[in-house]
Amino acid sequence: MEKLGVVTKINGNYMDIKIHRDSACGENCASCGLCQNREMTITLKNTGGFSAGDEVRLLSEDKHILKFSALGYLSLTLLLLLGGAVGTALGSEWLAFALAAIFLFTGVFVLRWISPKSVEIIAEKITR
Repeated sequence: MEKLGVVTKINGNYMDIKIHRDSACGENCASCGLCQNREMTITLKNTGGFSAGDEVRLLSEDKHILKFSALGYLSLTLLLLLGGAVGTALGSEWLAFALAAIFLFTGVFVLRWISPKSVEIIAEKITR
Protein backbone atom coordinates (compact mmCIF):
# COMPACT_ATOMS: atom_id res chain seq x y z
CA MET A 1 0.00 0.00 0.00
CA GLU A 2 1.23 3.46 -0.81
CA LYS A 3 -0.32 6.75 0.32
CA LEU A 4 0.81 10.33 -0.04
CA GLY A 5 0.43 12.76 2.82
CA VAL A 6 1.63 15.96 4.43
CA VAL A 7 3.15 16.31 7.89
CA THR A 8 0.87 18.69 9.76
CA LYS A 9 2.36 18.71 13.26
CA ILE A 10 5.41 17.49 15.17
CA ASN A 11 4.79 16.27 18.73
CA GLY A 12 8.17 15.39 20.24
CA ASN A 13 9.22 12.12 18.62
CA TYR A 14 5.90 11.72 16.78
CA MET A 15 4.36 13.42 13.77
CA ASP A 16 0.80 13.84 12.55
CA ILE A 17 0.31 13.15 8.85
CA LYS A 18 -2.82 14.14 6.90
CA ILE A 19 -3.78 11.67 4.17
CA HIS A 20 -6.74 11.29 1.84
CA ARG A 21 -8.72 8.06 2.09
CA ASP A 22 -9.77 6.26 -1.04
CA SER A 23 -13.43 6.28 -1.95
CA ALA A 24 -15.43 3.31 -0.69
CA CYS A 25 -17.99 3.70 -3.46
CA GLY A 26 -15.81 3.67 -6.57
CA GLU A 27 -15.66 7.48 -6.82
CA ASN A 28 -19.47 7.63 -7.17
CA CYS A 29 -19.83 9.56 -3.91
CA ALA A 30 -23.31 10.89 -4.63
CA SER A 31 -24.69 7.35 -4.49
CA CYS A 32 -23.50 6.47 -1.00
CA GLY A 33 -23.10 9.73 0.91
CA LEU A 34 -20.13 8.40 2.91
CA CYS A 35 -17.43 10.50 1.29
CA GLN A 36 -18.00 13.88 2.95
CA ASN A 37 -14.78 13.71 4.97
CA ARG A 38 -12.12 11.79 3.09
CA GLU A 39 -9.20 13.30 5.02
CA MET A 40 -7.76 11.55 8.02
CA THR A 41 -4.79 12.13 10.29
CA ILE A 42 -2.47 9.37 11.44
CA THR A 43 0.33 9.58 13.99
CA LEU A 44 3.69 7.94 13.35
CA LYS A 45 7.07 8.00 15.03
CA ASN A 46 9.27 10.67 13.46
CA THR A 47 12.30 8.55 12.57
CA GLY A 48 13.34 10.57 9.52
CA GLY A 49 13.67 14.04 10.99
CA PHE A 50 10.55 15.32 9.25
CA SER A 51 9.18 18.80 9.86
CA ALA A 52 5.73 20.30 9.43
CA GLY A 53 4.84 20.83 5.78
CA ASP A 54 6.98 17.98 4.44
CA GLU A 55 5.32 15.81 1.81
CA VAL A 56 5.72 12.12 2.60
CA ARG A 57 5.03 8.78 0.97
CA LEU A 58 3.73 6.13 3.38
CA LEU A 59 4.57 2.54 2.51
CA SER A 60 3.28 -0.67 4.02
CA GLU A 61 3.11 -4.24 2.79
CA ASP A 62 -0.37 -5.23 1.66
CA LYS A 63 -0.08 -8.68 3.22
CA HIS A 64 0.25 -7.20 6.72
CA ILE A 65 -2.83 -5.02 6.29
CA LEU A 66 -4.88 -7.85 4.78
CA LYS A 67 -3.80 -10.29 7.49
CA PHE A 68 -4.76 -7.85 10.25
CA SER A 69 -8.09 -7.11 8.57
CA ALA A 70 -8.93 -10.81 8.24
CA LEU A 71 -7.99 -11.51 11.85
CA GLY A 72 -10.05 -8.52 12.97
CA TYR A 73 -13.20 -9.59 11.15
CA LEU A 74 -12.80 -13.21 12.23
CA SER A 75 -12.22 -12.35 15.89
CA LEU A 76 -15.20 -9.94 15.97
CA THR A 77 -17.46 -12.58 14.40
CA LEU A 78 -16.35 -15.18 16.93
CA LEU A 79 -16.86 -12.77 19.84
CA LEU A 80 -20.37 -11.93 18.60
CA LEU A 81 -21.28 -15.62 18.35
CA LEU A 82 -19.68 -16.43 21.72
CA GLY A 83 -21.60 -13.66 23.47
CA GLY A 84 -24.85 -14.87 21.94
CA ALA A 85 -24.10 -18.49 22.90
CA VAL A 86 -23.31 -17.58 26.51
CA GLY A 87 -26.49 -15.53 26.81
CA THR A 88 -28.56 -18.33 25.27
CA ALA A 89 -27.00 -20.86 27.65
CA LEU A 90 -28.03 -18.65 30.56
CA GLY A 91 -31.60 -18.84 29.25
CA SER A 92 -32.60 -15.44 27.92
CA GLU A 93 -32.86 -14.01 24.42
CA TRP A 94 -32.35 -10.47 25.72
CA LEU A 95 -29.28 -11.57 27.67
CA ALA A 96 -27.96 -13.28 24.52
CA PHE A 97 -28.41 -10.04 22.58
CA ALA A 98 -26.82 -7.92 25.33
CA LEU A 99 -23.82 -10.22 25.77
CA ALA A 100 -23.30 -10.48 22.01
CA ALA A 101 -23.23 -6.67 21.81
CA ILE A 102 -20.92 -6.36 24.83
CA PHE A 103 -18.50 -8.98 23.47
CA LEU A 104 -18.52 -7.32 20.04
CA PHE A 105 -17.89 -3.79 21.32
CA THR A 106 -15.16 -5.05 23.67
CA GLY A 107 -13.48 -6.67 20.67
CA VAL A 108 -13.72 -3.44 18.67
CA PHE A 109 -12.04 -1.46 21.47
CA VAL A 110 -9.27 -4.06 21.84
CA LEU A 111 -8.63 -4.05 18.08
CA ARG A 112 -8.51 -0.24 18.00
CA TRP A 113 -6.01 -0.30 20.86
CA ILE A 114 -3.64 -2.80 19.22
CA SER A 115 -4.08 -1.79 15.55
CA PRO A 116 -1.53 1.07 15.43
CA LYS A 117 1.09 -1.32 16.80
CA SER A 118 0.26 -4.12 14.37
CA VAL A 119 1.09 -2.67 10.97
CA GLU A 120 4.51 -1.26 10.17
CA ILE A 121 4.33 1.91 8.10
CA ILE A 122 7.47 3.46 6.64
CA ALA A 123 7.53 7.17 5.79
CA GLU A 124 9.77 8.57 3.04
CA LYS A 125 10.24 12.26 2.32
CA ILE A 126 9.20 13.34 -1.15
CA THR A 127 11.75 15.64 -2.72
CA ARG A 128 10.89 17.70 -5.78
